[in-house]
Amino acid sequence: MNKLGIYHRVQPDCITTFNEKIIDRATRTPNKTVFIQLNEACEETSNLSYRKLIHNSIGVSKQLLEHHKKGDRCLIAIPGGAEFITAFLGCILSGIIAVPTILPKRNKPNSRFWSIVEDSNPVCVLTSNDTRELVESQLEASENTTHIKNIVNVEISNAEYPLFELPEVQPDDIAFLQYTSGSVGRPKGIMVTQKNLFHNSGIIKRSFNHTSQLVSVSWLPPFHDMGLIGCMLQPIFVGGVTIIIQPTDFIRNPSLWFQAITKYKATTVGCPNFGLDYCVEKITEPDSNTMDLSSLKVLFCGSEPVRENSLRSFADKFSSLNFKNEVFLPCYGLAEATLMVSGISQTEEPGYFYADRIKISGNQTVVEASNHHNMISYSSCGRTWNHTKVLIVDPNTRYLLPENMVGEVWVMNDSVCKGYWNKPEETDEVFHAFTKDNHKGPCMRTGDLGFLSNNQLYITGRLKELIIVRGMNLIPNDIENVVDKCHPALQGNGCAVFSIEHENCEQLVVVQEIKRVHINNFNQDEIVRAIQSAVAEHFDLSVYAIVVIYPMGLPKTTSGKIQWIECRKLYLEDNLRMVFSWQREEHIQEGDDVDADTVTPGHIMNWIKNWLGAKLGIDPRQIESEQPILSLGLDSITAVELETELNARFATDIFVGDFFENNTIECIAKVAFKNSLQEKVT
Repeated sequence: MNKLGIYHRVQPDCITTFNEKIIDRATRTPNKTVFIQLNEACEETSNLSYRKLIHNSIGVSKQLLEHHKKGDRCLIAIPGGAEFITAFLGCILSGIIAVPTILPKRNKPNSRFWSIVEDSNPVCVLTSNDTRELVESQLEASENTTHIKNIVNVEISNAEYPLFELPEVQPDDIAFLQYTSGSVGRPKGIMVTQKNLFHNSGIIKRSFNHTSQLVSVSWLPPFHDMGLIGCMLQPIFVGGVTIIIQPTDFIRNPSLWFQAITKYKATTVGCPNFGLDYCVEKITEPDSNTMDLSSLKVLFCGSEPVRENSLRSFADKFSSLNFKNEVFLPCYGLAEATLMVSGISQTEEPGYFYADRIKISGNQTVVEASNHHNMISYSSCGRTWNHTKVLIVDPNTRYLLPENMVGEVWVMNDSVCKGYWNKPEETDEVFHAFTKDNHKGPCMRTGDLGFLSNNQLYITGRLKELIIVRGMNLIPNDIENVVDKCHPALQGNGCAVFSIEHENCEQLVVVQEIKRVHINNFNQDEIVRAIQSAVAEHFDLSVYAIVVIYPMGLPKTTSGKIQWIECRKLYLEDNLRMVFSWQREEHIQEGDDVDADTVTPGHIMNWIKNWLGAKLGIDPRQIESEQPILSLGLDSITAVELETELNARFATDIFVGDFFENNTIECIAKVAFKNSLQEKVT
């Protein structure tokens, strides 16, 4: 038993599980702060020491073990903060398998939430005071939740649990199920073991050169592997501290991230590529008097392709805040390998390979570009750490490929996960691969294409038909199954979805066949709105372009499978047999001279229409007042931006949740007007 009154079975130099590491850290530095939660004003709302964290987590374990046993699944329906990390650690300390998930939303299908519930079959749900009512109402409305025996509310307290003996957990025991960010319809719960978590945390520590002096500031969602493992669990592993910002607060005001970095002198932060671009776009006038990024030693980038333009733009924009280019640490990883596979070292600057765009393809040698016209830039994802092996393999023959040849990336190390929950065939295909020439393995097939050059890994594309937008992995077929059913004029099994790069970002394109009987009888605006609404509602994404084509116009194999790569090529060459097309265009928002004291609901309604038109590339005159706002294709980021700018312009206090409750533009304008009056009175 240690000095905290907790049974601790191993010595510090014999630790092999993440559970042992948690207890060891709490024993060594019980009074050190480990988590700080901030609000939108950069003020602390909660503060946890290692002692308080471990005892609150044990309190959750104790409640779970009163009704459930090791190996059961427990859904964590908490958006983040101290309650989330307490719930997560409470699960894994008890040997109960944690299942982090996104929260369901009112008046939406919540396809991903329900697919995770169905696949993981949890016996229990952990909620917080803020989420319990929402989760209970969703579960009560469903007939398929009889396996859920109880709901436990997680609250932070000062209670302690001396002499409570936790179950013994082995390295190969499953710690949690990580559902890939695009899981809809056929979700894949990746089985992350204690050994995986321990080993990958060691990789991150070594690559980033982390010590107990680590100070991290994170706005990333904790149900995503980068936010959970890279930002919330890594500080526990090394004995550091994490400052937590809610993702929605970052979207409303990305400068809050910089303010927190400045206030706490953060040393490490993580951000996907889209987050860098978002800061460059939204922080228009960096204030060197209130923001200073000189304390940063690591800004790791991953979760989606890392673009040279994004890194350079960020570094240039914020050099006045003492940001240094060498702080960037591009990495490569995926949830199937727990999180991180490779990364440049903390002492290196980002490297780039300038390849000939025409010559680089599968099984071709990578040739450095001789001129700028055909040049494509790839950011180095660094080298491997802690006995990790990366192989470049011909995906068809399964033969090893030499340096500077493009093939599929295969990975071998102790971070490679156990497989997919209840999916033995897919587990065997992805996690148990062997090369044919020298029988190296078992390897994990990443489905990503890349090459090695001077022991540096470069990712060039994807072998799988996978779309990555804002760090979310999306399976085209999932989106296609929703789109081709959203309007009666659209042909079933006649949809192809893919992404293209536009203005340094991945954008979603939908190509859809029309039914023969509707070729001369369709409403273009109605079809476009139906597709926009369906994609936003089910996948929280906005569509960049829609192309409706003639029947039998999609390129398919002889067996009827859609050829995404060929379809994308035809789209870019403008060679599809098109009935009509729509593309998001720039619309300049009209100015308004309405004084805040004389504003009416009509003024607010017109402002919303103009704002939506400018943001979504829609003619504001085509937007109807009675139209549900979500039918226009708002994703969550756009919705938060609208909330922020609406509140600022009219001194009102509307919340993004109102878009779901009072969902027509007219209703939202009335709510905003009513709230603005109340603000004036108070």
